Amino acid sequence: MAKVRGMILALAIAAVLIAAALPCPAGEKDRREGQNVRTADERRGPGPGPGERPEFGPGDRPPRGPGRERFELTNEEIDRIMEGLKQRDPQKAKELAELRKKEPEKFKFELGRNAHEEFAKLMEERMEKWRQQRRAEFLNWLEKNYPREARSLASLKERDPNLYEQKLSSTREKYGPIYDAERRNSPLAEVLKEDLRLKEREDELIGKIKTTTDQKEKEKLNAELEDVVADRYDLILRRKQIAYERLLKELEELQNRIKESQAEMLKYQDSKVKTDNVKQRLKDLLEEKKGIRWD
Repeated sequence: MAKVRGMILALAIAAVLIAAALPCPAGEKDRREGQNVRTADERRGPGPGPGERPEFGPGDRPPRGPGRERFELTNEEIDRIMEGLKQRDPQKAKELAELRKKEPEKFKFELGRNAHEEFAKLMEERMEKWRQQRRAEFLNWLEKNYPREARSLASLKERDPNLYEQKLSSTREKYGPIYDAERRNSPLAEVLKEDLRLKEREDELIGKIKTTTDQKEKEKLNAELEDVVADRYDLILRRKQIAYERLLKELEELQNRIKESQAEMLKYQDSKVKTDNVKQRLKDLLEEKKGIRWD
């Protein structure tokens, strides 16, 4: 029963990782075309740590991390899992330690079957470490690009931690699209920066227009506001152009993949290729080769 609960927990965490990597539901159309940009690293979530990366997972099918074909563990992480298993089930940990020395491949299979709880805990730790790293990177970027905002945010950290988290969330929402675009080296970054500057100026002018009583001053402000709105319109067109160019690139890549897939399909339809592959598979089965997984 405990193993079943452990497996459910591991699968649930994997689902959370995948869900966290998916883009949020679309809001305004122009947000879809530029402001809600996320880097590939963000969509993937945390990858393996440094060092060697043995494959691992429950049974012979390891959980899939977001953006990765397989979830991989370092040897140091396997040691930690073994230590946790040792505290929970000393006898099983001893058996696996011996198996690790004699049959490394079988060891990984058995470790996956018997260490669901430890594996789930490791996934939680890795995800939290990744979140903290992404937060630190964003705050460093904010300090370099918008120091006033960074100082205002930092002043809340010790004084009011709850308010700090709220302010950080709203700051990430406001500046995050620019940060993400810069990480991708996208031309969208400069467009978003300029649009944010114009939007703030737009709000400032509207406030002044509503409060001023001087007619000449109001006309002057109205003229400037018209220029700002016109500039923002040009930026909207630029954002749409960037989105269009990105779609064209993705379409080209998809067309290339379709051609490659078609060529591969035609290749394997050849009777000689089929015969050669069947013979090779039979040879592998009869020789019981290790390291090849057909299933």
